[in-house]
Amino acid sequence: MSIFSKFLTGMSFRTTTPTFEAGEEIEVYVTELDEESGELVALVGETRLYFENGEADIVGCRVLAKVESFDDAEHRGRLTHLKTLSRGSF
Repeated sequence: MSIFSKFLTGMSFRTTTPTFEAGEEIEVYVTELDEESGELVALVGETRLYFENGEADIVGCRVLAKVESFDDAEHRGRLTHLKTLSRGSF
């Protein structure tokens, strides 16, 4: 085993398309208000998560949300806003 492979042992890279389970509570940054649908959106890599509730004033905030549903194939999910954690960026 080379020194380089020893160095990399146990390391992994994060995926750009994470998956989530229904019922899971996650912290996300609300990135935008989708103009077409009027829904709040959180982007986690290339995964788009849409809020089922919440006011437009939480755009730009870090929030605690519950995953209601998630489609692994499309990398899309539905969230419920539980609590605003901070009014600023990560």
